[in-house]
Amino acid sequence: MTECCRAAVSAAEIAPEDPAFPGLPGPQPIEYRDRAHGATGALDAEGRARAVEAIVGQAAAHGLSAAGKVEVSDAAVAVANTKSVDAAMPVSEARATVLAMGDEGGSGWASFSSADPRDLVPEALGDEAASLALRSEDARSLEPGTYVVVLAHEAVAELLSMLAYAGFSAKAVAEGRSFMSGHLGEKVVSERITILDDAASPEAQGLTFDFEGMPKRRTPLIEDGVAVRPVTDSYWAAVTDTDDTGHALPAPNSFGPLPLDIEMAPGDGDIDRMVGSVERGIYVTRFHYVNVEDPMSVLLTGMTRDGTFMIEGGRLTHPVRNLRFTQSALGALDSVESVGADRRHVDAMLGSALAPARLVREFVYTGQPW
Repeated sequence: MTECCRAAVSAAEIAPEDPAFPGLPGPQPIEYRDRAHGATGALDAEGRARAVEAIVGQAAAHGLSAAGKVEVSDAAVAVANTKSVDAAMPVSEARATVLAMGDEGGSGWASFSSADPRDLVPEALGDEAASLALRSEDARSLEPGTYVVVLAHEAVAELLSMLAYAGFSAKAVAEGRSFMSGHLGEKVVSERITILDDAASPEAQGLTFDFEGMPKRRTPLIEDGVAVRPVTDSYWAAVTDTDDTGHALPAPNSFGPLPLDIEMAPGDGDIDRMVGSVERGIYVTRFHYVNVEDPMSVLLTGMTRDGTFMIEGGRLTHPVRNLRFTQSALGALDSVESVGADRRHVDAMLGSALAPARLVREFVYTGQPW
């Protein structure tokens, strides 16, 4: 530890000065949450092995192949500085995933994420993936075009995460490369959409302070379709003359502040009613290999995966071969007609995303990846 501190001091002594650096922040009250659930004790090595056996066993019972994993951690994060910041908090994490595959090309995916390992029901997780794999066998091709889509929780979480990465940092906004740049206070998506970051929420999973030891504040990002504000850390709060929302990442980083406890507010819909309202469209379980083509419009490209189905006459009919999409996340949020009441935590590129299902009237598919 001493050697680490000495190395940091040596690096600071030769680093060029940043005239915009506001200095280290001082202490502020933090709202701590009990998120230590003894994950490694509740699911030790033997317990994890039994859970994985139960998960993949659901696929094996139907003649499918499956690969699954269960991982848990107990950790404590502490942040201190010479201005009397002193924050520490223990957290538990439990995650599980499973991919089930059949001989006829069907595949199904299911995932689990929680701070409490007792929430994991291995058999239910395995059954979800196995059912999707069985239903998605003998998939058919579909012509490119603009379709009505019902996006399940995993798919929504992926789009939500990419939106956060591309547009919700004060650094990106200040540098003019965010969709929020020049549009704060304006309607940017459907009024049905509210997106926020709230680490102190009872439903959140992570730390309630950032990596500068500052309290993470509840931050509305988009409210009733209107761009409200990005997240900040102490540096970008000073540069932009705004308050510090407590979203610093470990230094150094090239991203600036980012939301790690992002969520989309629930609506009053459910997947069955969404599917039932669609005459012809597509049901998407999840997306894969999503990338940003244009950050200003949050134009994304990626593929469907592990359970894509045709909707005809208000019901799921035949499976569809994986499709490539090229779609603006903002456009998809602007054409939302229904948001689900039920939300799930999904591991995302930035921490965890709490996402509902949603019905989108216009989603552009540009072809099939193979």
